[in-house]
Amino acid sequence: MLRRKRKDLGGIPTASMSDVAFLLLVFFLSTTKFDIKKGLGIVLPAASDGTQKKVRLKDDNLTKIWIDKDGKITMKSGGEERSVPINELQKTIHNIVTQNPDMVISLKTDRKSKYQYMVQALDKLQAAGAEKISLSTN
Repeated sequence: MLRRKRKDLGGIPTASMSDVAFLLLVFFLSTTKFDIKKGLGIVLPAASDGTQKKVRLKDDNLTKIWIDKDGKITMKSGGEERSVPINELQKTIHNIVTQNPDMVISLKTDRKSKYQYMVQALDKLQAAGAEKISLSTN
């Protein structure tokens, strides 16, 4: 008895499947735009080795700026505390820095504050000529 050979009734040819997948991969990688995130342009000091002494600042050489969660700026300089609008911050800091070039500006923001408030204040400080800036969050 002879058996009849059963014919293959069709199927999907997979010989070129890897070529198509590779071409799709190349197409999507070449047409995708990758976002490059820019950070703040700040030059950080070198890391300390632990042998350096801690520096104590005189109150005359320290200006504290506090930004609350609503973006309100409070500045304390020379024992006097006052509220400063963002548009006057640059002029105020410029006057302080020109009178005392050793002035250190301590910029603190509330943890619930928007990031843009800190960036705007930092830009104003740098535009005012402040070179010694301390950043921190509360």
